[in-house]
Amino acid sequence: MNQTYAAPPVWKFFVAYWAAMALLYLLCAVLGVLSFFVEPKNDEERITLLITGVIFIALGAVLFLMFAAAPFLPKKPWAWVYDIVLIAVGLTSCLCLPVSIPLLIFWLKPEAKAFFGRS
Repeated sequence: MNQTYAAPPVWKFFVAYWAAMALLYLLCAVLGVLSFFVEPKNDEERITLLITGVIFIALGAVLFLMFAAAPFLPKKPWAWVYDIVLIAVGLTSCLCLPVSIPLLIFWLKPEAKAFFGRS
């Protein structure tokens, strides 16, 4: 029994969320690259800029790829779990809490689960 369900109302909200988060993490990666072009005042600042740049590039790139992959995933039960993990990433930032909490509440509703084939 392979039923298809219409996209739940939360789907458009989720699409806007993943697009904004993908752009945010792309910006983090770009800022990490730009940190290599800042002229340090001393050796301590040089090391700080290097470490900070590497961390921003690594985390920004990984999280950008995670969020950028979301719209291309099939509507399968495991993709619903993947997407809820992406929502949880937003819960780690105070800035994203006002968006992530309502998104999580509506993501857990039966319409969103049914859209991904979860019962």
